[in-house]
Amino acid sequence: GRYAVHPVLPGVAQIAVDACTGRLRPSWTPTAESLLQRWEKVAFCMPRYQQFRAKTNRKDLKRIHVFMNEEAQARLGEFYLCCALKLRPGDIEAAGQDAERLMKVANQVAHEDVEPFFQECRDFVAEYDWELHQRLDGTTIWREVDDALFWHHSFEAAAPSAYQAYRAAALPDEADWPARDDLPAIEALVARCSAAVAEGGSARGPAEEVYQSFLEASSMPIKATLRTAL
Repeated sequence: GRYAVHPVLPGVAQIAVDACTGRLRPSWTPTAESLLQRWEKVAFCMPRYQQFRAKTNRKDLKRIHVFMNEEAQARLGEFYLCCALKLRPGDIEAAGQDAERLMKVANQVAHEDVEPFFQECRDFVAEYDWELHQRLDGTTIWREVDDALFWHHSFEAAAPSAYQAYRAAALPDEADWPARDDLPAIEALVARCSAAVAEGGSARGPAEEVYQSFLEASSMPIKATLRTAL
């Protein structure tokens, strides 16, 4: 509950957030944006891919161009042609009604666009952590209670060791913390912590580390979405 947390902790968590917001960014955002932009185009064609999968034995998928019945091949061709229409509309228009040229564009799109795209998606979601995702989901209820409490619980969920290191750098030993109901002493301690987190302060590095760890962990929902889509 709210009062199980010492009142100094949410304040200390919020200080790290205030110091880092707008200065640090998640490393995964450009990759995710690029994948999602392409996914919006490819998603339209995915029902054709599902039809292809339905016509193919899973054990054959590893050597896809060797083992394939004609119906599966036709479905896969339709999928790549659909992707070509979305990804290279100019090339498809230039090919007109020429079946050979259309299939050439479809093959190019398969090898140069779609297969590398699927591999990028697989690489991006490879480090998906279901338990971390569940822990992060569990912190969202604190948003409705108090932002600072949300950050405290989020740091505990996403980066417990980095959060512990930050607290050790920013605060005295827990035995020396003020009583929970001593608001002036709590405010004074939080102010000292704020000074330690300021630019060049002794706790600045650990504050940035815990916030960056949270930003990296916050990729889990988008990774879950892509995993499901794949």
